[in-house]
Amino acid sequence: MAAILVEHLYFRKGKFANYDIQSWNVPSQLPLGAAALGASVIGFSLAIPQMNQPWFKGPMGHMFGDTGLMVAASATAVNYFLLRRFEKRRRGV
Repeated sequence: MAAILVEHLYFRKGKFANYDIQSWNVPSQLPLGAAALGASVIGFSLAIPQMNQPWFKGPMGHMFGDTGLMVAASATAVNYFLLRRFEKRRRGV
C-alpha cells in the first residue's frame, strides 16, 4: 500500500489523468516492477524483528512492542521512492 501511495502521490502527482490507460496491457510500456518488489522485500525483512505477536516475538518487538507495521510501511515508502527514481532513470517508464 505504501508503494502505491508513493507512486500515485509523488510520481503521478495525485492526478488520475497521468496514468496511460491505453498501455495497461503492453508490457514494454509498463514499469518493470523491480522497485516495488525490492521495496516490499526490504520492508518485510525490517518488519520481522519488530513483530510482537503471540506466535512470534522479534528481538526489537520484545523491547518496544509491535511496531512491525509502522516500520514496514515507512521502509517500503522510502525505499520505493529511491528505487523507483532509479528505475525511471534507467528505463524511462
